[in-house]
Formats: sequence, structure tokens, C-alpha cells
Amino acid sequence: MIFKKSGFVLLVLFLTGCTHVPRDGDFSTVEKLVAERIPQKVHWYQGGDEDAQVKTVLDNLLKEPLTAQSVVQIALLNNRRLQSEYEELGIAQADLVQAGLLSNPVLFASFRFPKGGDGGNNVEFDLAKEFLDILLRPARQRLAATEFGRAKLRVANAVLDLAAEVQIAFYRAQGMQQLSRVLKVSADAAQASYQIAQRFDEAGNISELKLAQERSAAADVSAERMRTNAGLQNARDDLNRLLGLTGAARDWTLGHELQELPATGPNPDLEEEVAIKRRLDLDEARQEIKQLAEALQIARDYRWIGGATVGVNTERDPDGARVTGPNLSVEIPVFDQHQAAIARLESQLAQSKSRCEALKIAIHNEVRTAINRVNAAREIVEYYRDELIPAREQVVKFTQQEQNYMLEDVFELLFTRQQETQAYRGYIEALTDYWMARAELARAVGVGLPEVANSAVLPSAEDNQPDQMEKDSSMQHDTHSHNGDATHQ
Repeated sequence: MIFKKSGFVLLVLFLTGCTHVPRDGDFSTVEKLVAERIPQKVHWYQGGDEDAQVKTVLDNLLKEPLTAQSVVQIALLNNRRLQSEYEELGIAQADLVQAGLLSNPVLFASFRFPKGGDGGNNVEFDLAKEFLDILLRPARQRLAATEFGRAKLRVANAVLDLAAEVQIAFYRAQGMQQLSRVLKVSADAAQASYQIAQRFDEAGNISELKLAQERSAAADVSAERMRTNAGLQNARDDLNRLLGLTGAARDWTLGHELQELPATGPNPDLEEEVAIKRRLDLDEARQEIKQLAEALQIARDYRWIGGATVGVNTERDPDGARVTGPNLSVEIPVFDQHQAAIARLESQLAQSKSRCEALKIAIHNEVRTAINRVNAAREIVEYYRDELIPAREQVVKFTQQEQNYMLEDVFELLFTRQQETQAYRGYIEALTDYWMARAELARAVGVGLPEVANSAVLPSAEDNQPDQMEKDSSMQHDTHSHNGDATHQ
């Protein structure tokens, strides 16, 4: 009879221990956390029907010119490092399931054979289960659930980190691309100036020093353009790495010029307030404090309870008599009352609180620093746009007029136009810095900043200036040549 009862107990324990481990990792919570902060979607590849649909979306996005929004979407759907982060959810969920499982009971059996005499064998069975394991099960589940929540916060925060990193890389590449086009204009203008100087030199109308200066200027601009093109390639490579692209997929195009400045700048007090409320790493730090505080309380509550097992034992003596009854074993906390574990948890809790406060201070300063960078870049952009570029354009206009009346030579006109191009270059560099700083501010705040409409920047910077310079210089070259011929005659 005792074996039937023991078998029934084993069957009940076995059935209650058969727990299914989900594979989704509560990914919907991560999706919600991300959707509350940025407009892009995330996807965890797990071999479902949606995987093929996501691949189609990726292919369509890569066919179009990339924007600051589409590059983030591509990265969130295709970055392999992010996919590995999602597996943390599965690990944490498995730990949560494990925390709810009871440890297996231990079955002990003993068979002793008599030596001599007429008695039978001595048989003993013992079935025991750790009692403290049952008692602490709810507490383990609460701690594991908190850790699972922290894992979801960490994963969502990794998504936002990648989104910011991708946007910064995108603006760097976009700025480099636009700067390369401006430098092409400048390099063509410098080369045209050098070619004109060569014709003047052939006619004997300029000195060897002036010719060497024109050659040096053209070489300098060409070298600068080569450096910029190399920087553009590096920026594209960096962006491809973040997007997880290889092979032919790397041959994308960047759409739109750098966006113009938005109408207003950030509000420091508001941005800091939002950051403290919405930063996921700060939420995780708060969850860690909660988790350690609960673990410390559990350790204190059960410090006087050591290991304890309860079970049932049955034994048949050689004479055929059988004895059955419960058994209990208890650890007596004479030497170890978990004082070291409690002290460790107390220090970990104090450390976690200090780390959380340090993070708050860091967030305040991070937001302020990002805002200062945004404001400084904005001021530089506005100065180029409203003061320096109009001044350079005006100089070119008046020099052109004087050159038309032969009051200035063509080299002065070419020089002023090169200065105008340099002003466009400074504007583009400042605008690139602004958008990169704005992406860093969005990450510091913990949410995406409002987007502004795309608009072309300074189309006059890419006018076909060298052709016009060549035309103007040809007229002056002919005049100088005739004057030179008359002089020689």
C-alpha cells in the first residue's frame, strides 16, 4: 500500500512540474516600450511567417533613397547584434519558469541481505523533499519576475542605443556626401583657374610665381576632396555595418540634402524632465534597487531557517515486520546565520542606490551637454546662413561686375568664388554637426525628437560655376592676348 501512495505522490509532483517554457520572451512589451519612444518597428526572427514579410519590407526600403527615418528602420529589422540582444529575453523568461519549479524529490532505497539465519532481506525506502524550496518558491518567482522586467528594459534600451547610433552615422555620411559635391565645385574652379593661368603663361602675361601659386591652390583643393571622399566611404562602411548589410545590398543611395534648421530649439528644463521620466536605463536601475531590497528582506526573514527536508520512510525487517512513517531533517543554524549573505546584499543595495543617483546626475549633465552642442551648432549654422554666405555672394556679384568691365582680372573672380564655395562648405559642416548633436540629444532624452520636413540646402552651392568661370576667363584671356600682341609689335 505504501508503494502505491508513494507512486501517487511522485505522479502528482511530476505533473505539477511539467511546465512549458514560452519562446516569445514577452517581446510585445519591448515593442510597446520602443513604440512609445520612436516610430520605427522592431522584429525578432524566430522562424515564423512574419520573417518573410519583414524581408520584403527591407528590400523595398533599400530600393529607395535612404532617409534619417528609413535607415533606423532598416537597422532595427536587420542588425544581427540586436537579434542577439533579443535572446536575453528568452534567457530571462527561462529563469522565471525555473524559479517557479520545485526541486525534484529524492528517492532512497536500501537492500540488506542477511548472512545466516532464517530471516528475510531488510528493505528500506525513503522519499524526501526539500521543505525550504517549497517555502521560498513565491519569493523566487517575484525576484525572477523583476529580473525578467529588467531584461525587457535592457533590450528596449539597446534598441534605442542602436537607433541613435545609426542616425548619427547617417548624418555623418549625408554631410560628407554633400560636402564632397561642394568640394567638387571648388576643385573644378581651382583647376579652371590653373588652366587659365597656364594659357596666360603661354602668352607671357603672368609670372612663374603666379602660375605656381595657381597650381598649388588647385592641388590643395583636389587633395581635400580626396580626403573627403575617403571620409565618405568610411561613413558608408560604418553605416553598412550598423545596418547589417553585405554584398549588393551595400549599394544604396542617400536621399535628400541635409535638412534645414527647425524653427525652434530644445527646452532644457523640459528635456531634462522628460529624460528622468523616460530613460529606460534609469528605469532598470530603479528595478534593480527593488529587486535587491526584496532579496535582502527575504534573507533577513529566513536567516534562522537552514536546510530542511520532509519525507516518508518505510522499512521491512528481516522477520517480515514493516514500519512506515514520516521523517524530518533540519539544519541547525549554529555557526552560519546567513550574516555574510545579508551583509553582501546590504552593500549591493547601497551600491545600487548610489549607482542610480549617479545615473540621474549623469543624465541631467548629458542632456545639458547635448543641448549646449545643439545650440552652439545652431548658432554657427545661422551665422553662416545669414551673414557669411550672403557676404561672400555679394563679393562674387560685385567682382563679377568689375571683371565684366575689365576692372578686375579673372583670377580675382575665381578667388572670390572659391571663397564663396568655402563658405558653403563651412555651412554644411556646421549643419552636419547640428543634426548629429540633435541625434545625441534625442538619445540623452530617451525619446525621438520631432522630425522636420526635408528641404534642399543651398542649391546655388552646386551651380555649374567652373563653366561660367571658363567663359569669363576666355574673354579676359583674349583681351590680354591681344594686348600682349600689341605690346610685342
